[in-house]
Amino acid sequence: MAGLIDEGKKILGQTLERLPHFVIFLGLLAVGFSFATYDKGFHFPTLTPNWIIFYFGVGFIIGGLVLYFVLTEKKSKKLKDNTTLKFNSTTLTIKIADIQNAEDLTNDCAFVLPANTSFVDDCVTDNKTALGAFFNKHHSDKIPQFNQKLKAILKSKGLQPVEGIHYAPSTVLILPEEFSIRAKVILVASSVRNTGQGFHTDPAIISNTIFNLFQQTADQRISTFFFPIIGSGHAGLEITEALNLLILCIKFHSKKFHHPKNVSIFVREKDSKKINANFLNSF
Repeated sequence: MAGLIDEGKKILGQTLERLPHFVIFLGLLAVGFSFATYDKGFHFPTLTPNWIIFYFGVGFIIGGLVLYFVLTEKKSKKLKDNTTLKFNSTTLTIKIADIQNAEDLTNDCAFVLPANTSFVDDCVTDNKTALGAFFNKHHSDKIPQFNQKLKAILKSKGLQPVEGIHYAPSTVLILPEEFSIRAKVILVASSVRNTGQGFHTDPAIISNTIFNLFQQTADQRISTFFFPIIGSGHAGLEITEALNLLILCIKFHSKKFHHPKNVSIFVREKDSKKINANFLNSF
């Protein structure tokens, strides 16, 4: 019985989704036929329409458009602050706030900030990026020498660039204590930088990034992670898709790694308005 009800709901949903298009189509047909006459044979178009049929058709078109916007509005769900999801041993919270303003920091926390495979670029000076906003607030004095120091840190970790320029996608770099603000700071190469072509990422890179992050922090006594939405912005993913993908990857990889007890994803207020949160129903 439950299966029949679910199937009925599915059919009803599909019918409602197509209904506005069907109503508009009927309206257009009616408007078209209003300019036809069958008096002494079929004639189209006529100079003067059959006004009853014409107005009937216009009414259908308007009604179809109203239905379309009403049903579209219902399909869009606003993202709410402090939305909480629980899976495996992880509690994930979506916060509508700026990641650089995170509070209640402890030694078992870590900020996860996206970079690209060159690691050395101007993002650290760009307040529109999570990396730039974080460093401009907490480490503004370190910005002028940051790129040079970052090269030395990468080298000390035994990480070598390919052809002297790019590091492997999904590389995870835990910065030294001098960059911590009680919580640790971790950079992840979640997008690929191609010279002259800009940045890009894909689901495989994001998934490997989360896997590598959890793997390399398994023995670091880190149980709380702060993320921005990884993959959107310069990397090219649509923001709703990027948030959905990030949550899915965290859920999937937290099955193997049990130390991520608390994960917070920070969404800037202006970005939250662009997100259709309906996908959260599947978690």
